[in-house]
Amino acid sequence: MRLTNDSASRFPQSWQLPISFVKGAISILPLSISVFAYGLPYGALANNTNHLTLFETVFMSFFVFSGAGQFSLLAFLQQSASISTILLSMFLINSRHILYGLSIGKDLKNVSISQLVIPAHLISDESYSISSLEGQKGKLDVLFLLGAGLVVFFSWILASIVGFYVGEWVGDPKQVGLDFAFTAAFLGMLIAQLKHRWHFLAAILALLLSSLTYHILGLSAAVFTGGIVAFLVGVFVKEDTNTATSK
Repeated sequence: MRLTNDSASRFPQSWQLPISFVKGAISILPLSISVFAYGLPYGALANNTNHLTLFETVFMSFFVFSGAGQFSLLAFLQQSASISTILLSMFLINSRHILYGLSIGKDLKNVSISQLVIPAHLISDESYSISSLEGQKGKLDVLFLLGAGLVVFFSWILASIVGFYVGEWVGDPKQVGLDFAFTAAFLGMLIAQLKHRWHFLAAILALLLSSLTYHILGLSAAVFTGGIVAFLVGVFVKEDTNTATSK
């Protein structure tokens, strides 16, 4: 049975709120599959390369919840890097989340800080991608963000556990192509966002400058540079476009 706006309005408001939660969860299901795919090599590497326990592997996924950050953290732990190096690198790699918050924060109305604590922790590249699209339609709310975030979160946790046991019999995840899943997921999200000429400009400039930074300062600085460049292009080019349109 299909509910119309009139029939839906007869239900209590508390019954209607989960609709956006379910919408967010369903919208991100295709991306959650890719999250599961590149969560497998993380679990495998944590087991057979870093020799972490299952508890340590899942603990990191639960509290860090950052694909790029956790892969980097495994590499740092293997190299016995200093705490200061690890903390600084993790901050730079995950600093793009600051930009994510600035981007979708403007689309969330009448939301308290306490309501944002859990959704903020659950923000990922995938949930940001579909949330920003929902925000462009003027329909984004905290429940949509929470629904999308939880699906990705549990997909990542499950992949960490399965990957841990996969690591028992698959030596190097690259042998079965699992290492490319991370790259493929990011390319898919990028392509979905390319709708205007200034989107292509932001992507190209971010690619060029982050590649240059990678060869000079390394991965952490490259991730930070790419995010900042794309953000600045989006702010200034879009602002100029809107000004020209208004004239």
